[in-house]
Amino acid sequence: MRSRPRLYKFITAFVFCLAIIPAVLILTVILKYGVDVPYWDEWYYVEFFVKLSQKVLTLKDLFAQQNEYRQFFPNLIFVGLGWLTNWNKRYELLVSFALACIVSFNLYQLGKLTIGGNSLGRMIIYFLTNLLVFSPIQDFNWLTGMQIVYFVPIACLTTCLVIAYSKLSLRAKIVLGICLAVISTFSSANGLVCWLVLPLLIWPTSRKDLVEKRWLVLIWVVAAVGSIAFYFSGYQKPPGHPSVAEGLTHPLKAAGYFLIVLGKAVDPGGVIFINDLYGTGHKVLAAAAGLTMLVLFTISALYAKREAGLTHRAAAWLMLGTYSILTGILITIGRVGFGTGQAFSLRYTTFTLYLPIALIHLVPIVLRRRTEEGSTTPGNKLLISVLASCVIVSHLWIYPHHTNQLIVFSKKLSVGKACLLFINVIEGDCLKTLFPTVEYLKQAANKLDALNFLRPGLIKSSRVQDIAAANSDNPGSHGSLDSMIHKGENVYSASGWAVLAKGDPADAILLTYDRAAGDSVIFALANTGEERSVVARFMGMSPSYYAEWQKQISINNLPGNPVTITAWSFDARAGKAVQLDGKYVIFKTAGPNSNPDHDASKGQPKH
Repeated sequence: MRSRPRLYKFITAFVFCLAIIPAVLILTVILKYGVDVPYWDEWYYVEFFVKLSQKVLTLKDLFAQQNEYRQFFPNLIFVGLGWLTNWNKRYELLVSFALACIVSFNLYQLGKLTIGGNSLGRMIIYFLTNLLVFSPIQDFNWLTGMQIVYFVPIACLTTCLVIAYSKLSLRAKIVLGICLAVISTFSSANGLVCWLVLPLLIWPTSRKDLVEKRWLVLIWVVAAVGSIAFYFSGYQKPPGHPSVAEGLTHPLKAAGYFLIVLGKAVDPGGVIFINDLYGTGHKVLAAAAGLTMLVLFTISALYAKREAGLTHRAAAWLMLGTYSILTGILITIGRVGFGTGQAFSLRYTTFTLYLPIALIHLVPIVLRRRTEEGSTTPGNKLLISVLASCVIVSHLWIYPHHTNQLIVFSKKLSVGKACLLFINVIEGDCLKTLFPTVEYLKQAANKLDALNFLRPGLIKSSRVQDIAAANSDNPGSHGSLDSMIHKGENVYSASGWAVLAKGDPADAILLTYDRAAGDSVIFALANTGEERSVVARFMGMSPSYYAEWQKQISINNLPGNPVTITAWSFDARAGKAVQLDGKYVIFKTAGPNSNPDHDASKGQPKH
């Protein structure tokens, strides 16, 4: 008889270990693949650090509108943490992870307070919850520091919900709730939804009880109105954004966009329809998932209204689901003009995945109440099993695919960083990976470098020996320059493969020509393209497959004749280069009648 309780505890502990695996996975991705480089809008923060260094940064600067957001509190994090760490972007990624952990803990606490039942059942629900909270489907939100703004509102809201069910005094609940709602409001546009948590905080049991709490309600309403008015003071429609009336003039388009936004958090269509990502099939699948969840949520909400006790237990999850639904409406209003393809932007899933999380908790609460009423049917357990299976099965597709996408995005950032480091030496095509305007990027990068906020610093010399690693005289282990194919008059296609010390594809390949003095000068950059190393290594493939590179070059403007071409593997994190095996001696052609067969010859690597 004692063996059964022990087995029960063992299974519960095992499920708990499963529940923390998604968090461990994301933390591992952040630590291994987080890249210390600003990305797109983050470059605008350079002015914050410049002003701070000059002691002229003001609250007005931190409060200024950015797109639709008044992200004052995230700006405090960016500036404060950035100044302490010399703007090491990887610390911001850890802040996003910490906020997700707070959300996860809050949801676990809410589950204990509202679901009831045995601990094993709650732990299974917590496992399903964490599959979503730490889902890699949240795109580059995990690897881009500015996406802290996506995690702050839900951390504030779930903390408010835990406070609402706590034994704190009503005044303490209101004061803490107002503080959290203000932080949420001035972090992201959808943070305004946090003000709707008031009914759960005060939870009146009668009209008389509500009257007795009227002054606290009034204080909350005044704080909400004041915050909202302050938020929209001087608000301007972001340039380049579509009209908010687009949804009114095209209601069916808006409805489809809205359902896709809600459904894509549990939609594996990005894997199934990978060759037709925004095709009709994927749109139908995502919209169907959104519609199904919306119907289930509505049914659960209507059932929960039947009695006060059930309503109070379900209220937190109804609020959580409403947060995602209202956010989906706001996204639709502001973005539907971009087209339904834009609805698949995965960064919004950090906002909308709380609808399926709400359902994971609501459905057991409702079905448990039906059981207490004596209306137990085999269909109740079947429904829970089907919903849980749908979440698990969809994530069997989502996790490997989107984890690989995170690695691909990390490689994209590393390539961009490598290109950035050479911005004063050579302007590579990959600079626009980090920011669309190269001139602005160059100015911002040099300002950061002057503050010592770039690691490593910008490279100031085109002489490759100045950045050569200690083992740069060991060609072959890091790749090779395999071919130099003639394409036209003094134009060649160089190709080969290149890896870093740990076997990862090189962040950049530096193509150099040799000078008479014996040193090599960088004249072109290449990259290995999309990251394929995870699958390739698993299958035992050669690095010449997953780390291959190709670059078309012209030698017209290179001094000397013949020209000796070599290639180097570059590590953006270390700021060091290692020479690749092989070199080519190319004779410049005098005109179209020259014989290309004698233009290039492969020599031995330099030692």
